[in-house]
Amino acid sequence: MKLITPHPPITWEIKFNGMDVFPKFIIETDSEEGDCLIIAKCTYHKQLATDLTKVKGGGWWTLDRDNSVFTLYGDSHDLGRATIEDITSCVQRKKVFSSPSLLRNYTDDFKFKYRNEVGEIIHIF
Repeated sequence: MKLITPHPPITWEIKFNGMDVFPKFIIETDSEEGDCLIIAKCTYHKQLATDLTKVKGGGWWTLDRDNSVFTLYGDSHDLGRATIEDITSCVQRKKVFSSPSLLRNYTDDFKFKYRNEVGEIIHIF
């Protein structure tokens, strides 16, 4: 793994085995946990999924480390856009994880925002 210079505000471009990885998220329905928001760096959104048939959509994120705030936005070319309603539900139910294994829960460590298609920022509580 090779770190490349950061791009403001907190986006890092990382190369892993020669492939670029990017800040992406998906919402996937787990049989025990229900809908879960999975936030990680990967090359393709599908790498965050355990079962592609249970993915509701995805997008991208930025992290403001100083304020511990994730801002979610955009969509996945392959999996579509996650809705603000699904994202909000995952945050409110404390189902935000750092990997498909659902081991590390981010809900209490960060705040969350959503940037819609016209650039409006919506705080998620």
